[in-house]
Amino acid sequence: MGWLLGYTLGSMAASFIVVRLFDYLVGGAVDSATHAARSVVFVNTWAAVTAKSGMRGFTDSAKKLRLRNLVVKNKVDSFTKEK
Repeated sequence: MGWLLGYTLGSMAASFIVVRLFDYLVGGAVDSATHAARSVVFVNTWAAVTAKSGMRGFTDSAKKLRLRNLVVKNKVDSFTKEK
């Protein structure tokens, strides 16, 4: 569960930074469209950071699986060549 906490905190931090940047760019305009846009920016940033982190984790798992498969293949090949 520690990995989940790390991704959550990273996504939250990135989302807050992007929303602050959005507020800076918009210049403090206050209306319902701006509030809705802030929500959309926050959610999209959160989703993008979480997806990127998840894909990185998936890629690492796939690399480890390929390496394990190669080790097993080499062991099987060496076993069959001995006999």
